[in-house]
Amino acid sequence: MMYSDAVDHSDSVIINMRSAEVSLRDIGLTERGYMITHDTSYLRGLNNSIDSIYKFVNILGKMTEDNPEEQKNITLLKANIAVRIAAVRTNIEYVDTSKSTMPSKYYFDSRQQMIECSHILRDMRKSENKLLNERSKGEQIYQALTTSTLKFLLIIFCIITLFLFTIMVRELRSRMRYQEELQAKVIDLRRSHSELQEIAFAASHDLQEPLRKIQVFSDMLLYKKNGDIDPEYKATLDRINISAGRMQSLISDLTALTTLTSTDEPKQLTDLSKMLEFIIIDMDGQIKGKKANIEVQPLPIINGYESQLKILFRALLDNSLKFTREGVKPIITISFETSYGHELSSINPNLSHKKFYSITCSDNGIGFDNQYISKMFQIFQRLHPQQSEYEGKGIGLAICQRIMANHEGYIVGSGEPQMGAKFKLFFPIES
Repeated sequence: MMYSDAVDHSDSVIINMRSAEVSLRDIGLTERGYMITHDTSYLRGLNNSIDSIYKFVNILGKMTEDNPEEQKNITLLKANIAVRIAAVRTNIEYVDTSKSTMPSKYYFDSRQQMIECSHILRDMRKSENKLLNERSKGEQIYQALTTSTLKFLLIIFCIITLFLFTIMVRELRSRMRYQEELQAKVIDLRRSHSELQEIAFAASHDLQEPLRKIQVFSDMLLYKKNGDIDPEYKATLDRINISAGRMQSLISDLTALTTLTSTDEPKQLTDLSKMLEFIIIDMDGQIKGKKANIEVQPLPIINGYESQLKILFRALLDNSLKFTREGVKPIITISFETSYGHELSSINPNLSHKKFYSITCSDNGIGFDNQYISKMFQIFQRLHPQQSEYEGKGIGLAICQRIMANHEGYIVGSGEPQMGAKFKLFFPIES
């Protein structure tokens, strides 16, 4: 019980004790009134007072159930009240039958019982007043503690609020500095991108022009000296021509890679099955030259950059056709399934729960050792020597990775030497 409730309870107990004392005195008043006047209205008042005192005593009994000492007093009080009322009723009967005007022995007995009841009620009231004082002091202490606690909590709250505000201001300033640094880096990145585009433009125009002239002049020398040219010189000019052509092709691929960093082309729904049909038709000569068999399963329709997707699949087919095994008919298979990105967990664990269109391009060519996977998608990284029988400039797979990045997708590869290679494209499914 809270202190305030306990104080209110003690007040109620004391009020009922006083009401019981009033009812006890009323019994004596009505008794004497009837003894003097023999007026029956005093008997009605007497009965009402008897009912009242029993009512208040019963209330006190319920209110002090948790107080064993008061319960004993209540029991004793009830016994004395019963004796008192019995003595009053006997005295009333004596008054009705006796012709004497002197108070009877029963009157004095009832007076004595009233005094006993008054003493019991007085002791009960003293005990309850003592308890009331203790509870009042407890309430005052509790209120003082509550006030002190609230003040203490308020001070703590203010300190914590100030601390958090200081941290928030510091974090805000840190983020503002970071934002300024990021903005500066974005500006630098845009400047670098602009410079890269300028380099790409120079590579595609200014650098290729001297290469074309080298090829033209070497062809002119071969044409003019066709009959008189020394075989060694002719071989040298042929090498010049081949190297210039290779350099020109390399610059074209490098230009294509740099221009893929941005595009003005809007994304559109692209049917990959139809697009791949046109690519295979366009590469028909190369496919027939290798006597390759290409198996294509139905592919999905995705939202992407059509021109880049053409470059992507053409590069994959070109890669499989280049690295074939001698004496083994090339078989290239392009399949499709919808899957989660569990294979991409090494890149980002969150991708394991994302759905993708998974397109696999596999072949039965020379393959590669999986320990070189980290190098395969880097620019100018080749797994075969420059003078090997396999053509390649080490830029095709870098272009594929750039295109997949533009589509917010991923490309992963795996292979086995002399068994074949497999490249998987993961296009995110837009929700």
